[in-house]
Amino acid sequence: MKKILLLIVQMLIVVACLVGCSKGGALLIWSVEKSVSDHWMLSYIKFNGYKERKITMSSEGEHTFTVEIVTDSGDLKLEIEDDNGTILFRGNKMPTNTFSVIADGGGNYIIRVEANAHKGSFDIKWE
Repeated sequence: MKKILLLIVQMLIVVACLVGCSKGGALLIWSVEKSVSDHWMLSYIKFNGYKERKITMSSEGEHTFTVEIVTDSGDLKLEIEDDNGTILFRGNKMPTNTFSVIADGGGNYIIRVEANAHKGSFDIKWE
């Protein structure tokens, strides 16, 4: 019994470490999330609430966010903001679409998604 309890605690610690880069208050049903150094993907049957991720672009120059959104139903909002509070992109009621957003310079960026009964996915890559 102690081994099982120890294993559960270890798994919870690992999960907490893996999701430490994103934050938000969200209700997700049947979801799969991938969040790595240059990529954030979330697919779900239902998403209510918001999630955000802070990323750092270390090099100067032009950077590209490639965004793919799938909307089967509901509403999804997306916002990309730079260090200075400048909104690089803001979209409401996002339809199924693929597009790019250009950012100039290194620094921190915040990617924020907000959903209202959204069924679908988003996949955001940056370089």
